[in-house]
Amino acid sequence: MSVTITFGRQGSRCPWPRDDTRDLPEGFRYEIEDGNLLVENSPAPEHQYVAYRLMRLLNDAAEDAGLDLITIGPVDVDVPGPLPGYRSPPDLVTVPGKLAEGGYDLLKGHDTLIATEITGKDAVTRDMITKRQVYASIGIPFSWVVRLDQPEPRVIVFELVAGEYRERHVMRTGEPATLDEPFRVTLDPGALLRRRPG
Repeated sequence: MSVTITFGRQGSRCPWPRDDTRDLPEGFRYEIEDGNLLVENSPAPEHQYVAYRLMRLLNDAAEDAGLDLITIGPVDVDVPGPLPGYRSPPDLVTVPGKLAEGGYDLLKGHDTLIATEITGKDAVTRDMITKRQVYASIGIPFSWVVRLDQPEPRVIVFELVAGEYRERHVMRTGEPATLDEPFRVTLDPGALLRRRPG
């Protein structure tokens, strides 16, 4: 769940610059949309576990393909536009490995190959519509959405075509699927969840 906070600032008339979020309390996630500061609780354990599993899977697949790509997150991605400092951190990003070597603070759209959102019931609209439109506007080639708001998790893969995302794959629990783009990876969404021994 996210909450919009203005702290005396009013959107485009006095937008939040990204640097001002550095001094805010830890333990929350901060985003800037339309000049307003959005404050979110830290992700739930299930969300973080799914992110960890998917991160490992994508990193292993990129390494197997001989590609210098890493999946990390959350990491801030700059969104140029009329509001300076617009900030939108995907849950995971797949980027060139050199970006983990230091000296990089804010990713650009052209740095990012895949932006992944892991969404629950409280964030479906933002993750499936709002943020996907943002990622399309800055040219991120692929958008993945992990749907945890359903009885069984699904992974939806979108590819950017002529400035808009088009749905390419829907991966369902119990139905392992292999993708060849942007690199070869096999995934069963159900395998992202923790399974109790026995």
